[in-house]
Amino acid sequence: MAELHAVIRRYNFATLFTHAGGESFATHLPFLIDADRGPFGTLVAHMAKANPHWKVLESAAPSLTVFAGPHCYISPAWYEDQITVPTWNYVVVHATGQPRLVTDTARLHEMVMRLVENHEAPLGHPWDVAKAASTLDVELAGIVGFEIELTRLEGKFKMNQNRSRADQESVVHALSDSPHADEREIARLMRERLERETK
Repeated sequence: MAELHAVIRRYNFATLFTHAGGESFATHLPFLIDADRGPFGTLVAHMAKANPHWKVLESAAPSLTVFAGPHCYISPAWYEDQITVPTWNYVVVHATGQPRLVTDTARLHEMVMRLVENHEAPLGHPWDVAKAASTLDVELAGIVGFEIELTRLEGKFKMNQNRSRADQESVVHALSDSPHADEREIARLMRERLERETK
């Protein structure tokens, strides 16, 4: 559970899918996770009132939120036995639950401020929200907050587990110095898993 929540926190810009009345909705949003609320945690987010998606959230079947982590192509050239095919390594979390709208203005303000603080804090010189207090009130009127208490949480970490240790180490070596952040992150995750197996 902690590992899945960690993916949600790190890759919190996710896709919310809802199916209602024969129509499918998909909206891309930043989410927060309250890990201790509900058996699998509770997602917190908001979207624009101009987006019709929010109008079906409570009346539709449970929604699915997909958090896509790092991913990359894996070449057979990195294996000892190269008589095989390429593959793709990736991390993904699927979170399912029934959305509930947040109509209280004070609660909505608190939700937005939490999201802002989550992303401003690492910047070192965070934005002074007090400078935009009057604008913030106007902007809040144009959004809808919602929470999703999760009833199902699934994750997949595809990291060449079906290959030999030598092949996995070779993939880590090939990806570690890549100019692409996702490839370096896959290498790091693979290395950590190999180290855990050694202990």
